[in-house]
Amino acid sequence: MKKLFKKYPALIIFIILALLLTVGFGGYEIVYHSLNNKQQAMYENLNETAWITDFSEDEPNESTEDPSIAENEAKMKAFLESVEDPEFYKKQLNSRPNFDQYLAVNDDVIGFILIPDTKIEYPVLQSDARRDYYLKRNLDGSTGYPGCIYSENMNSKEFDDPVTILYGHNMKNGTMFGQLHKYYNNEEFLQSHKYIFIYQPDAVRLYEIVAVTPYSDLHLFADNMKVNGGNVMFTGIKNDDQIRVMNHLKEYGDAKAYFSEEELTEQDNLLVLSTCSGNRARTIVAGKLLFTHKY
Repeated sequence: MKKLFKKYPALIIFIILALLLTVGFGGYEIVYHSLNNKQQAMYENLNETAWITDFSEDEPNESTEDPSIAENEAKMKAFLESVEDPEFYKKQLNSRPNFDQYLAVNDDVIGFILIPDTKIEYPVLQSDARRDYYLKRNLDGSTGYPGCIYSENMNSKEFDDPVTILYGHNMKNGTMFGQLHKYYNNEEFLQSHKYIFIYQPDAVRLYEIVAVTPYSDLHLFADNMKVNGGNVMFTGIKNDDQIRVMNHLKEYGDAKAYFSEEELTEQDNLLVLSTCSGNRARTIVAGKLLFTHKY
């Protein structure tokens, strides 16, 4: 070995470094996947145990004194009459997470996102401390991946802004927002998974997907930000943000993107799901609110 080292010192050093890197990377992968699996198991266990199944057979109540509730209930009734499997959607609309169990783990939980028949089935969090607090922080408070599905604190916790943006990591195993890429240039997947449920402690909001497109890493609320003394200041949500955000997505100019033919108005509520796709780019799936069903 000494003779070899004297004769080929650079080669021997290279081989040793390569072995150390291989072992180090292998160890990192084992720890990385172990931690990810632990966090995913926590989500799955909660999803199995913390779910309230009401499955009410009552018809939507349109006789309420609140005009907005009556309008939403009428929209829900029309929706159920229009879909091929109304019983499936009725069950989804009359079941919900037990938020007490999620809040017992983390009191930053503000909602729950579900896209049936996908892996997207997670609580949604928001921190008052920092906009991207849950980018690399898990439901149990530990740091690292996979993080959480979260909204930035510039958005309302009630999901009632003209635009609400939710972020999640593009995990290799398809968890978190890793399956959003299945929507891109895939009409069959889009049509069979075109509704997004957002559950809240007192209601469920149903969105229909109206846009699927790649986008840059430019913040979708960039028009609402200004630089003040080197600090980026957020100036607030605007009533026409849903229109301006949709126009930005369309102007990105991807030939394979999907956009609904129906134009948005200032009365619409847009939910944007955003995940990274490499090379400083993102995949965007956006849904328009159809109605809100109060429990």
